Amino acid sequence: MNQAASARKRKFRITAFLFATACCNLVLLFQVVPKLRNGYQDFAIYYTAGKLLREGRAAALYDMGAQYQTQLTFANVPIRHGALPFNHPPFEALLFVPFTLLGFWPAYLLWTALSLGMLATCVALLRRFPAIRAVHPALLGTGALAFFPLINGLLQGQDSILLMFLAVAALTCLDKGADAAAGAWLAAGLFRPHMVVPLALLLAVRRWRVLVGFVPVALALLGVTVAIMGWGGPLAYTRFVLFVEGARIGNFGPQVVPNLRGLIGSLLGNVSRPLSALLIASSSVAAFGVTLRRIRKGGDSLSYSFCLALVTTILVCFHAHSYELTLLLPLFLFLLAALVASGSAPSPTRALLLFLLAFTPLYMYLLYQVGHFFWFSLVVLWLFFRLLRAPAPAPEPN
Repeated sequence: MNQAASARKRKFRITAFLFATACCNLVLLFQVVPKLRNGYQDFAIYYTAGKLLREGRAAALYDMGAQYQTQLTFANVPIRHGALPFNHPPFEALLFVPFTLLGFWPAYLLWTALSLGMLATCVALLRRFPAIRAVHPALLGTGALAFFPLINGLLQGQDSILLMFLAVAALTCLDKGADAAAGAWLAAGLFRPHMVVPLALLLAVRRWRVLVGFVPVALALLGVTVAIMGWGGPLAYTRFVLFVEGARIGNFGPQVVPNLRGLIGSLLGNVSRPLSALLIASSSVAAFGVTLRRIRKGGDSLSYSFCLALVTTILVCFHAHSYELTLLLPLFLFLLAALVASGSAPSPTRALLLFLLAFTPLYMYLLYQVGHFFWFSLVVLWLFFRLLRAPAPAPEPN
């Protein structure tokens, strides 16, 4: 069989796999619509926060009792006996105030429509890069819908697609040489500071002007937080996040975190917490330092450095649920492009990584069957090491 025929056969297999997975994801989405109408999804936390602000109760933003009473006014979830906690910065609540002018279900549908619009924009922006431009837009869209973290984020009404949109916008600015603008886009994602700060630092190591845009926007958002809740607002937010994490309310705790904290904390946390904390800190610093050194050396393409920074961010951040892996969608699409566009036989590693990243049953099993999603950190670690082993310049993992 000649190379052209082999490439066509490979493309057909990949397309068929992604199409089947995308269909499964969409079926799953439609199956849970009745529960979504009743308020089971995470969008309830944003709607709650927006409603508290619109009603002039900013002081109660991190009051579990006030959150629960507010959620009872629009959600019907018999299995929930307490609030689904809003554990995001106060300034993000402002974004959702206009949504509270609608009922909960219409507001969720509007947010979902906006998220789909941001997803389409992300794919369009990523097509600026030659590797992805060579892939048909329909296949890119199918690949995106086959990526379970993204679908789960849509289902939950999470802000994960917004975070990815801001990261891709920053990448686009870096590609144009507008480093300060890239920093400003990243700072707008500080509603997840544990992810945005390491990402910004990694991208700024060779482009220091990223911080010129990042710092002013960060200070402006801090000012918005103080305006909403007073000078105690940042402290109230920090205390509430630590309380929710410590109490493991809902899906919190290392057992659901697909990174170094989740893997080490889950395997060693019950044996020796101090040792576990030391290993988490040291391994996270080591992973961050290795990536920092690789990016600082230069010689790699922008897309490679960006993908490595994304994977490292997931590995070292404090908390990351399954839907927050949506941040890896650009890497997933670069990997897809490398497999489809390759003229010669691709590395089996690439194919296996794509399979694992898009294999919905794996996510479902770890999330809902065994409740230990931290095992997915092994896939993220594999991505990390394969990227580090890639020779420079290398846009995608080998």
